[in-house]
Amino acid sequence: MLTEAIEELREFHRFLTDKLRVDGIDLSPEEALDEWRRLHPQTQAFDEEVAAIREALDDMAKGDRGIPFDEFDRDFRKRHNLPT
Repeated sequence: MLTEAIEELREFHRFLTDKLRVDGIDLSPEEALDEWRRLHPQTQAFDEEVAAIREALDDMAKGDRGIPFDEFDRDFRKRHNLPT
């Protein structure tokens, strides 16, 4: 996953370099990022992550507070054999 992120950043850097070299720069940073996103649509995994976050926010709005951090931390450490 980290190598994918690094490669995507390198591709974005090349994209910006080409924009500056070929087109000059008449875009703001936000406009350049918007163009990058238009040319490189998000993956299905990203869409699923956004849907999961929206679902969690909806649950919170309905009063679901999830589990206390201490309980999550204890379970997470046990599951991954981490010290307490």
